[in-house]
Amino acid sequence: MKLRNLLVAAAVVLLVFAAGCNAARDQAPDTEKKTESEQPTAGKDGETRETNYVPSKDIQIVVPFAAGGATDIPARIFAKYMGKYSDVKVEVINITGGKGGSAGAKEVQNAKPDGSMLVSQPVAFPMMSALGVQDYTYEDFEMVGQWLNSTLAVVVRADSVYETMDDLIAAAKADPGQISMGSVTSTLPFFAILEIGSQRGVEFKMADLAQTNKSSELLGGRVDGYVDAMGAVRQFVDSGDFRCLGVITDVEVAGYEDIPTFEELGFENFGYLKQVQGMWAPKGTPKEAIDYINNLMKLAAEDEECQAEFAELAYKTSYMTVEEYTQFMKDTYATFVEKAVLVTGE
Repeated sequence: MKLRNLLVAAAVVLLVFAAGCNAARDQAPDTEKKTESEQPTAGKDGETRETNYVPSKDIQIVVPFAAGGATDIPARIFAKYMGKYSDVKVEVINITGGKGGSAGAKEVQNAKPDGSMLVSQPVAFPMMSALGVQDYTYEDFEMVGQWLNSTLAVVVRADSVYETMDDLIAAAKADPGQISMGSVTSTLPFFAILEIGSQRGVEFKMADLAQTNKSSELLGGRVDGYVDAMGAVRQFVDSGDFRCLGVITDVEVAGYEDIPTFEELGFENFGYLKQVQGMWAPKGTPKEAIDYINNLMKLAAEDEECQAEFAELAYKTSYMTVEEYTQFMKDTYATFVEKAVLVTGE
């Protein structure tokens, strides 16, 4: 009898002890590492919120231009860092053709809206739309976000008589239409030359370098100068072959702080000439997929290794929320409609 009573008492003690342990565990804070699917997602004002969304397919970023170019190389770098934080593989594919990359854009526009295919949006899209070359706009896609901010530069040969932008402008005023400036017709550098001329009241001789090697044309003396991405001319500036008269931005370019910005040179309203890049998705892509990808872009843009890799190429990561980027696209399209008169005269 005594033994039975002892066993019952022991059982009661064990039950009480177990109940206490369970209650303590239920009240204790969750210190376990969150799964990858519970990653924080950027909200409206850049704050983060948790999401359980997990993509069912790998993510393909379509670059609508050839591999190895000024659009392709930074996209591949950024995709690598997006993949670092993603639950699935993030890769770049090239789909070329059409005016201003329209073949790649159309491929994405017609793709299944499941978040698995995006197009890396270059400035060429709003520009070509304003010129009537492309029949789609940002409104035909879902906006995902911005990821890159690059800079155009005005360069001449290192032994040129034009040592400053003022020297170049003065020469163009003294000899209207005779100072040759190179670009590719109807591209952002083309608009940049027209904008410089418009703001300074001068006319340049426009040289189309679409089928040529730009650096060779300048080094050979067949043009007086040209405008291109800082990342594309940087090697010639570093080697001492080119002199950079100015960078079309309002902030100094890291490593080239001695080169005057367009703001320092007194130019205005040149923001539309920045070489920004964004991501678009097919119309109807679910919001949770858009938020997931936008968050990958945010994490990649804030990654210090990613920033350093871009800085080596004179590029800079530049993140925007979905809402910010949508408004930016709306403003950019409107600006290019206004600026198209510089090309069409209408």
